[in-house]
Order: sequence, then structure tokens, then C-alpha cells
Amino acid sequence: MLSILLLGPPQIVLDRQPIDIPRRKTRALLYYLAARQTAVTRERLLHLFWPDHERSAAQQTLRTTLHGIRKSLGDVLSVTNEHVGLADDAQVDLQLFEAQLASGAAEQIALGLALYRGLFLEDFSLPDNEDFERWAENERERTRQLALGGFLRLAQQHEDSQNFPAALGALTQALALDPLHEEIQRATMRTQYRAGDRAGAIRRYEQLRDRLDEELGVPPMAETQALYDAIITDALAPPADHAPLAPIVPAPPPRDELPFISRAPELERLIAAAESHRLLVLEGEPGIGKTRLATTWLNSQDRVVLRGSAYELEQAIPYHPISEALRGLCGMEWRDRAPIAPIWQAELARLVPELAGGAVPPAPPGDESRLWEAVRQLLHALARVKPVALFLDDLHWADTATLGLLGYLVRQSSAARISYLVTMRGGQQQPALATLLQALTRAGQIERIVVPRLTSEEMARIARALSAADSEALAKWLDAQGEGNPYVITELVRSIRERGWLRANGTIDRAALDSAPLVPHTLYSLIQSRLAQLSPSALHLLHLAVAIGREFEFPLLASAAHMPSAALLDAFDELRRAALILPIGGQRFRFDHSLTMEVAYREVGEPRHRQMHRTVAEALEQASPPLDDALIASHFAEGDQPERAAPYALRAAQHAMSLSAWQEAATFFELACYGQQPPELTRILTQLGVAYTNAGDAQHANERLRKAIVLAEQHHDAAEARAARLALARTLLTQGRYREVIDSIQPLLGTPDAASAEFFWGAALSLEGADLCSASAHLRKAEQLLESGAGAIHRSQVQFELGSILAQQGDLPGAIRTYQGVIETASGAIQPDEITWYILAHNNLAYHLHLLGDPAARGYAERGIVLARESGYLQLTVYLRSTLGEIQLAAGELDDAEQSFRKGLVLSEQFHIPERTAGLTANLGLLALRRGQQQQAAALLAEALAQSDSLGTHHLSAQIRIWLAPLLPRARAAALLAEARALAESGQRNGLLAQIAQIEQATEAQIA
Repeated sequence: MLSILLLGPPQIVLDRQPIDIPRRKTRALLYYLAARQTAVTRERLLHLFWPDHERSAAQQTLRTTLHGIRKSLGDVLSVTNEHVGLADDAQVDLQLFEAQLASGAAEQIALGLALYRGLFLEDFSLPDNEDFERWAENERERTRQLALGGFLRLAQQHEDSQNFPAALGALTQALALDPLHEEIQRATMRTQYRAGDRAGAIRRYEQLRDRLDEELGVPPMAETQALYDAIITDALAPPADHAPLAPIVPAPPPRDELPFISRAPELERLIAAAESHRLLVLEGEPGIGKTRLATTWLNSQDRVVLRGSAYELEQAIPYHPISEALRGLCGMEWRDRAPIAPIWQAELARLVPELAGGAVPPAPPGDESRLWEAVRQLLHALARVKPVALFLDDLHWADTATLGLLGYLVRQSSAARISYLVTMRGGQQQPALATLLQALTRAGQIERIVVPRLTSEEMARIARALSAADSEALAKWLDAQGEGNPYVITELVRSIRERGWLRANGTIDRAALDSAPLVPHTLYSLIQSRLAQLSPSALHLLHLAVAIGREFEFPLLASAAHMPSAALLDAFDELRRAALILPIGGQRFRFDHSLTMEVAYREVGEPRHRQMHRTVAEALEQASPPLDDALIASHFAEGDQPERAAPYALRAAQHAMSLSAWQEAATFFELACYGQQPPELTRILTQLGVAYTNAGDAQHANERLRKAIVLAEQHHDAAEARAARLALARTLLTQGRYREVIDSIQPLLGTPDAASAEFFWGAALSLEGADLCSASAHLRKAEQLLESGAGAIHRSQVQFELGSILAQQGDLPGAIRTYQGVIETASGAIQPDEITWYILAHNNLAYHLHLLGDPAARGYAERGIVLARESGYLQLTVYLRSTLGEIQLAAGELDDAEQSFRKGLVLSEQFHIPERTAGLTANLGLLALRRGQQQQAAALLAEALAQSDSLGTHHLSAQIRIWLAPLLPRARAAALLAEARALAESGQRNGLLAQIAQIEQATEAQIA
């Protein structure tokens, strides 16, 4: 099939291969035919292209030209005696561009604008043909105006739906085409103002005014000045009369709680840090009042409050606290006022199906970064309407996936009206939480507020609030008994009220208080004394509730209790009267405090507690339909019945995989292995290996996959053995263990997975860089095998790796053509598993165009970033940020380059991409060198070199040595260059060898 691209630098592509037609006029004629909606008369072609020829000579030249086109491209023309045109099946980007823009729908307009790669026939001309040049210039301006109008219409539709970031994105692209277009500038000012960036809208007007004065010597139009006046006076009317989002606030504290006294220093720190875009952490010992302090602050805020809690038993359930928090939106009408794109709606539906609110497009395969971005998009959309607070209680119990997502949200919240607040116990934390806290501390993105015990003065204020007449005596007693712990003091006050020692009028029974301490000075004993007063039925019900968790549904408790209805209700009422159980809403209840659960757990004993878990699991199992697989599996596992947990664990693991919650998936897959035999055990082990790979646990991934291979081969399960070997090859490739990759896939040659085996062999050799010729041969073989039949990989993957080899060998034009081919191959209907290579091809094309000094490089990098964000493949922006930063660095845009490098570095560390961590560290070293900071540059490059050498990435290691050498003493520099030369020669990296030669020549000249 013939494809002709006219928007941007023109290209002719036949059957996905770029075609080079040498004669400029022949190309011009083909472009002219492609730009026309209908066939063109021969007379028109003769007049346009050969106006100075005799008619017979012109006709002969036209026939020769058409023959040449057929010879080069085949039967791609429709020719009659009178007319000439392209065949009906030819694809022309201009025609698609105009058709999509004419549709009016936002999605179609966006697709059309994506085809606008640049000006019509950019950088192409017929200098000796004024008529053609005039026609091309008219088309250039016409299509530019079409694009401007398309961006404006797209922005307006996004603005109408209050999707202000998308609207500003479209307007930014329009302004890149015409920065002095005042209608677009006004639309941008208006959108910035309505998105809450009033200062940005004012700055934009001032910059436009100055630029118009400097370049044209005119003031802004009257309409622009009027809009500016409306903005600075806040007189711009809102687009629609939307009711504000109602805040979701926690329930008021129970009646018996102490009056909230003081905590002024902690509250002041919360208020001061609320808009700092840092994670606010309230930490302290159990019962110290962290949740009460958080709730008091949240109740004072005019915010949408989304609250979730982590629980010990739910630690293996991925994203449980986040899901609970987002379910708070289910009772709100938020979709019309805080809309998000369909791709993010589909991702959110994985996590909280109740948020779908109707039909959403099916989500692509699970991807951690896409799910995280969907949550971010939702929170930022809400924050454009009303400030948001995400509150996660008891973070010390949170699952790994939740902690990863929380870290991502905090890092990405620099410009949003969102506060992130958590509570946690002090002391040593679980490894994942400790890692998060350390990372945010290094980045300066955390505010840790330790909640201390109450002072004697604060105890006196509490006593005065409880007993005006006897406050001094009460304060002294509470201070001695409670030791400053609010939870203990609350229980003491409750107890002396029940005993009549603190009367309703505020007076106290001093003799009773002075006679003896109520309980020993331990929190455990205080709670133990409350439990001792319960009847056997109420105590049994309490122990069942402990097994269920901090919050529970009454119907589940009733089902597990196996008690007569009257006895059940009496026992439950007893728990409520004792205030051990508190209502939340409907049939949901919670314990008064996690400490009550801990004491009850210790009192019941381990064997009986495990029996309680089995009872709860059976009750969950008998529900219709059965409730959460993860919960059932967890309860059976806690109940010491792993064989009953296994089938539920398998389903829970597969669900966790769909959410990209890799560590949680691995935990459930391990449980699912119990009691299994091949072939089912082999399949579970393979999936377990994939989960460990994605979780970054290479050691366990290797162990489980090798075990799967052994089992499959022992039981002659060839298909599962091949699947496990391919999964092992993938994980070994990410570890830089290239020789082991080859060993693992060699047995697959000559099997249905031979194409994948050849691909991994070639990719391993390419990344290792020691034998690029062999790498190319294996990739070419994979390409041949794919053409002859189906394979588990795509041709675009193979082509991408081939482009990488050409680049390493210094054949940049060849690499560029290959990456352009990848883009052309996928630019039609992009399959979900091809999008990675489509985006990465934009990155590599931008990088190598940059090396050749081609200004088109920036456009490909920026377009790649847009594609990655729109598609939810945020990990790919690591590479694009690196490339864009290098382009900005070369252009002298040092601050922009630093921002790009640092954004990429944060993401590379977050998504565990060590090769790019090394590369971006080196980029920062080059930036420091550009700023004249040689010592810092040398330190950063040395750090990057150590990282790269540890990974075995030969090309990057050689390149960093070349950058570092001129900053070192002559002897050390010579040694580094010798090492770089050895690496470059081993892989025939001609580009690197040329750089080495250039440095050596410069050094020799200095010596001379």
C-alpha cells in the first residue's frame, strides 16, 4: 500500500518501507496529485510543471515521469487519456487530516491534529517553478490555518468539559504555530484563569503585550485588553453554574471522647505545610491521638476529603486504603465537573468498579504506571474544582502497592491543590514504608510531625473542662494514671463516670480517687479490665470481630457467629454499650481503637484465634456470591489451612496482576502453590516469576522460573517449558545477564517460539554490545521467522533493536530510517502491545536526529512525551525526558534541561530503570560542565560510570568514559580513553571511535 505524508517533511512509503525517488520534479508531481481530492487533467499538469516546453515535448516528459513513478512504486496511479490521479487505496495524511477535523468530535479532531507533523511540504521546494511554489505556499498557509482552528476547537471542547490541562495542551501546540495569534492567546488566558492560574494568565498578557510592541510595534487588540481587565478584576464569568463539590468529612467523634485540648503546635505545623505539596505525616505511639488530630484539622478545612485506612489483615490486598478512599466519591456527582479521559476511567474501574458510572472502554493490559496516573488524573481533576485532601490512616499497615502509588502522587503534585495526610506509629517501619520515607526525605517532600504525650498543663485544661469545681484534684489523678496518653485518659474518664466517681455536675468523689489506683499503670491492664466485664457471648463475638478486622459488616459477623438471633443481638448490644464497637453507617461498625483488638487477640490465644479466622473464611465463602477472594485466602491462611486458601489465592493473585500490584500478586501466587501439582503448579510458578520480575525481585523471579522449567520438562509439558524460558529470558535481560539469556532460549530454536528466541538472543547481544554483527544476524532471523508465521513478539520490536544496532555502529542515517519505519508501521491502528515501541521510536528518532543537528528532533521528543502520557506509559517518559533534556542542553536552555533531567531521574528510580538512572546522572554531569562546574561534573560522571559498569552496558560505559576523560589528569584520561576504545572496537561503534580520535587529536595539539 502506498502512503504519502505531506504534512511536515514529505515522505513516500510503500508497504511500510520509505521510498527515495531521486528526481525532485517527479516527487513534486506525486505530492501535487496526493494533495488533490480528485484526479487532475493532463493539461493542468503540463501547464504547472513544464510551462516552457513545447506541447509534444511536455507530453513526452509527462509520460516518462508517470512511467518512472510506476517503475518505482508499482500500480499506484489511476491514469486515463484525460486525467491522472492516485489509486483509490493510496493513503494521504492530508486527506485524513481534513476529514478528521471536519468531524467535530474531540476524539476525531485530536486524531487529525496528531497527523500534523509540521508545515505542508516542509523543507521541499521547486526553486525554478514559481507556479508550484505559489501553490505550495497557499496550501501551507491553508493547512496551518486548519490546524490552528482544530486546536482552538479542541481546546474549547476540553474547556467546556473543564478539562483545563488538556485545553491548555492544545492551545500550547497552537501557539507554537502562531505565537502572536491573539484569539489563541485570549483562549489561553481565559483557560488559565478558569483553571485557577490567575497569575499565569496575567503574565501571559504582559508577555504578549511586550512581544507585540517589540516585533510589530502595536498594542494588543481591544478584545484582548478587555479580557485582561476582566481577569485582574476577577470579573470573568464562570463557564457554567456548577454547584461546588460537597466535602466528604469523617464522622464526628464519639460522645465520650475527651474535649480536644491544645495540640496547637502540631495544628500550626499542619496548617503551615498544607499547601507545601509534601506528604504530611502524623506519627507517634498507639493511642496518642494521631487520628483525632488529623480529623480535627480536616474538619476545619473546606476540602473534598477522601479517607482510607490500612488494616493489618488487609496488608496483602493491593491498594486497599486507596480504594476505600476513592469509594468516598461514589455518593458525589463529580463526573461532569471533574471529567477525565476514557483511558483513565477504564484504569480506575480496575481499582474501584463503582467509579465507572456507566460504560467505559476496555482497559489495556495491566500496567502499574498507567493505573497510578489514572488516580493522579482523578485527584487533579477534583482539585481543579475544589481543594482535595487524601487522608490515609495507619499507614504502617499499608500494602506495598499503596505505598508506591502514594509516593508517585506526592512527587507529581507540585502544582495541584491537593494535600496528602497520613498517620503512622513511630519506631521501626516495614521495609517498603521505610524506603518511601527515606526517598521523600531526600527529596524534601515530607513533613513529619511527631505527636507527643500531653503535658501537665494540657492535663489541667482537660480537667477544667470536665470538672470546674474539682479540676486540680482531677488533673493530678489523670496525670498520674494516664501518663499523658489520650486514649488511656479517655478510658479512665469513661470508667470513673460509669463508677460514679465523676458526676454529671462535674464534681468528683475524692475519697474514691485517693483510695487506690483504678488499674495498674499499663494500657494493657486497663483494656483487659474492660474485656473482663463482658459476658461469654459478647466476648466470643468480640473475638470473631477481631479476626474480621478493624472495620466489619454486621451480617458477616452474624453469619460467622452461629448464634440464635436474640442471643446475637443481645451480645452485640453489650459490645456497643461498652463502647468497644462504634457505628460507622448502615450495618458497618469499627473497633474503638486498634489497641482493643491487640489486647483481645492476646487474651484469646493463638489456637482459638486461628479457629476464628477459619470460621470467618467459611462465612465469607458461603456468601452469595462469595466475597473478596483475597480476604477469603487471607483468612484461610491465617487459620492455618493453606490448602483451602490456594484456589482463592490464585484468583486474588491474578486480580493483583491486573492492577500491576506485583508484590501482592507474588504473595498470593506463593500461597496458591500450596498442594498443587504439574501442570497447574508449573503455570503458577511461571506467573509467580513474572510477578517477581515486575516487582524488581530478580532473585526470587529466577528461582521460581527455573523451577517451572525443570517441572515442565520433567512432565514433558513443552508449551509451559517454552513460556517459562521466555519469561526467564525477559527477567535476565533486565538484570544485564546477557549470556544467561542466550543459554535460556537456545533450546527454543526450531520450536514455535523460535522467533522470540532469536529476538532475545539478538537483543542480549545488542545490549551487551560485544558482537553487534551477530546481534543483527539473530534479529534479521527473527524478522524472517515472523514473516513466515505468528510469533509472541512484533516486527516493530525487532526493527527497533535493529535501529539500536545501527546507531551503535555509527550509521545514524540508517538508524533514523529504521525508527521512522517503526513509526510508520504503527501509525495506523496501533495495537496495545505495539505502543511501547511506537513511543520509544519517537525517542530514538529524536535522539539521533539531534546528533545530526536536525531541528525536527525536538518535535519528536515532545510528541513522544505526549503519546506516553496519553497512553499511560509513564515509564517511557524517562527516556524521552533524557532526550529532550539533551536537546535543550545543546540549545543553551540550561534550566529547562535540568528540569527535564531531574524529572526523568525521579521516574527512572521510581520505575527501577537503572540504565537510565546512569544515563541521566551523566546528563546532569554534562549540564554541570556546561555551567563551568567542573568538579561537580567529574563527580556526577564518575557516579554514572560506576552505575553503568555495574550493569554491563558497554555503549553507555564507553560514552561516559569519553565525556569524563577531558576532566581528569592526563594519565587517568588516557587510561579511560583506552578502555573506551576497547569497548567501541569490540562492538564496531564507529561514532564513539570518532569521538575518541577527536579528543586524542586535541590532546596532542595541546602538548605540541
